[in-house]
Amino acid sequence: MKTLYIMRHPEKDVKSSSDDFFLTLTAQGESDAKSIAHKLSQRGVHPDLIVSSPSLRTETTSMILARELHLNKNILYNEAFYEGYLGEAIDEITFTLHTVETLIVVGHNPLLTNFANHFVSYRHRINLGEVLQIEFNASSWVDIDPNNAKLIEIIKP
Repeated sequence: MKTLYIMRHPEKDVKSSSDDFFLTLTAQGESDAKSIAHKLSQRGVHPDLIVSSPSLRTETTSMILARELHLNKNILYNEAFYEGYLGEAIDEITFTLHTVETLIVVGHNPLLTNFANHFVSYRHRINLGEVLQIEFNASSWVDIDPNNAKLIEIIKP
């Protein structure tokens, strides 16, 4: 069984930079990231890996998650989760080592919504700060597909 948590970054400060890549989180966004991390911790989530878009707001979100969930490994930053190409993002996840049982991906819309739609027919927009927990009845990430995916929970900040 593989468990994937996909998280859209919380509220961004659109005035913090003229470049989308360098937008920061608002104070509310940071608070929401801590809230989500706390809720994941209460559920006993212990990720083996966090993969994040390299944008500043997702980097900050990932660092908050890693700290609150006591992840003692490096966060992996992957451009595929910033650019937003579904096929490339799926490929990147399937390349994850089979020893990773629980994976958290932090990224952006529309990619994450498209990802959830592809795997579990989730037809709603993933809102800022939300997390979708998806379980795959598979022993390797290379074997994940819509036929073995199940939406378990939507966690809101």
